[in-house]
Amino acid sequence: MNEKTPRFYIALAVGKLAARALTALGRNGGQIPGKIAETIDPDFLAHIDKPERIVFVTGTNGKTTTSNLLDDLLADNGFEPVTNRAGGNVANGIESSLIKNARFSGTQKAQFACMELDELSSRLVLPHVKPDILLVCNLYRDSFMRNANPDYIFDVISRNVSPDTELILNADDLISCRLAPQATKRTYFSIGRLPEDTDRPTGIVSDLTACPQCGAALDYEYCHLRHLGKARCVKCGFTNPEPDFEVTRVDREARTFTLRENREPGAPEQDYRIETYSLTNLYNLTAAVVVARRLGVPAADIAASLDHGINITKLRYSADEAAGVKLVNVAAKGENSTATSTAIGSICVEPGPKAVVLIMSDAYLAGSPYSSEYAGWYYQTDFEQLNDEQVKQIIVVGARGEDLMLRLRLAGVDSSRVSLVPDAETAAAKLALGGIDGAYIAYDIFNGDQATRCREALRARLESGEERVPHSTSPLAPIDTVPTDVSADQGAGAVVEVLFPEFGNQAGDNGNALYLRSCLPGATFIETAYGSEPAFATRHVDAVVLASMTESHQALAARALRPYASRLAELADEGVPMLFTHSAAEILGTTFGRPGGMREQGLGVLDFSTRQDMPKRYLCSLVGEFDPGDGSEAMTILGFKIQFTQMRGNNATRSFIKVDRGWGLAEGSTFEGFRRGGLIATWVLGPILPTNPRFARWFCEQITGRPIKLAFEKDAQLAYDVRYEELTKPLPKGKVINP
Repeated sequence: MNEKTPRFYIALAVGKLAARALTALGRNGGQIPGKIAETIDPDFLAHIDKPERIVFVTGTNGKTTTSNLLDDLLADNGFEPVTNRAGGNVANGIESSLIKNARFSGTQKAQFACMELDELSSRLVLPHVKPDILLVCNLYRDSFMRNANPDYIFDVISRNVSPDTELILNADDLISCRLAPQATKRTYFSIGRLPEDTDRPTGIVSDLTACPQCGAALDYEYCHLRHLGKARCVKCGFTNPEPDFEVTRVDREARTFTLRENREPGAPEQDYRIETYSLTNLYNLTAAVVVARRLGVPAADIAASLDHGINITKLRYSADEAAGVKLVNVAAKGENSTATSTAIGSICVEPGPKAVVLIMSDAYLAGSPYSSEYAGWYYQTDFEQLNDEQVKQIIVVGARGEDLMLRLRLAGVDSSRVSLVPDAETAAAKLALGGIDGAYIAYDIFNGDQATRCREALRARLESGEERVPHSTSPLAPIDTVPTDVSADQGAGAVVEVLFPEFGNQAGDNGNALYLRSCLPGATFIETAYGSEPAFATRHVDAVVLASMTESHQALAARALRPYASRLAELADEGVPMLFTHSAAEILGTTFGRPGGMREQGLGVLDFSTRQDMPKRYLCSLVGEFDPGDGSEAMTILGFKIQFTQMRGNNATRSFIKVDRGWGLAEGSTFEGFRRGGLIATWVLGPILPTNPRFARWFCEQITGRPIKLAFEKDAQLAYDVRYEELTKPLPKGKVINP
């Protein structure tokens, strides 16, 4: 512990006074006391005393639910935990909670704390607050603009965990179960095979598509959700750790599950109540029980607490009924593809015909003149689930709805069932109430007020006795392999190679290949998996695409493609269209940076190098001009740049875009990306093809050598026009629009 200074005591006193003043005003205080204290004493978190025992709960999804449940469970069993429910899970919120529990001397009153910890904030908190127990629920991809990718968050958490901390980890998550090898006290929990399990990861995108140790394929025995399950690497044998606590039975009718404690003599089992069943709730409840057991709470006492009312909160799943129609609000956590996919999946498995309202656009970003929501996450989300015959109507609400309308078309959802409206009240008025058993409102967690207004307006309509107009939708037609509205033979004869699709799926850039398939349904698409020889090495191809990937996959991709670097350069010079986006573009240079200051040899196809500044983030919106150079008209490219890197090289005469707003290879530069013959390397995200329809048409015509009709052109152009107006509006000097 650092020595306390006079500045610390002043910071603590002012922080405590601020907390008391906020309480007197009827406000919970939030992060304000911590912010004030840290402003006065920048090392405040290091200086303030800590409780003798500390439990932190972190992870991508479920940490708030699990932390709140654990707080209640422990309080019911004699603990008096310091919590941060009113403070927030970032560093200032934790400081605020410690301030409220501190005496003016700086010592803590209560000596046990159980707090939620934001995974990204762990780099600021863990060096100064070393928990006895750190529970990590899971690691999925979250908001790309904030959390980048699971590899990044893994590294942030892993490097800051004390060797003395006991880790409680999800054995079914082959990402988070590998955290912090320096921490040797480890407890694993798992859910055994369930009847509804699949034999491989589900969803359009999985966070773990290859072995995290060697990059080879994973052979799944079973999969519960996304990549959570039991698997083994076909090459190096990497597999799940053996669980210390394992769910062996689930009885949905009785609302119970059985947890076996494998490390105890005789492996005793205990039944626990789960009030609101879902797989995510089962994981959250299991994790909370395991922490309580590791703290010494008897299993029977935990079961008793769960039996008499302490259980998973229904805050994020709120069900009601009016005139025989279920009215359900489901929090979907916008910009988080896993949480939203799970929420939509839970809606679609509900019995009976239903209508769905999607309020996914972040209301705060929509209301800010300097922000624009990054829509790439739509291409990571399983909206394909909504192509269900029981879903009679879908209403999209919000400022970024045009992008979502296009994504729904690409998911194969019948456009006659979908409409876009500006607000929650209009959604409630437009929803047809006849012939449905339920109306389900999936909303971003910041849009809870809109979801409530929508449900109350629906209730008023139902209780007024108005005539229920039935839905006029016809039965769903079978979905083609490639959802599209263009001729089935468009692109016939063309061969498009998508390199390493199991790697190239970050930031929504998998949407580029998805859109190409819709625009060129007659083309042959070759998906080359890591470890296989690229098709372009030995046969004719008409295009090559490689999308954004994590830093670890980036290194594997570079090593796999180095033997074919000269062939790639040859094809580029021959004019073969190629699109390498974001981190995929970096491997085309001479060298690129890796975490920890290491350097990796690139392919040398382009003359530039990449500097990595992790954990610093470089973000900007981009507006620029692309001149095809073939006599066709120049076009405006819109997109975002969200990266850890800056490039060094001269691209003034061979750039992809001349920048009007934003920056190019590095902050302050005018030219973005590279062109070499048919090759385009760009750091523009969006994904760039569906969000820039004119460029998408041009790129497709380079592949086919003839004019094409763009898939869902009206939807794509409308989304582009809205984004163009947003990103090109006049701004005060020095201001930019960021995602």
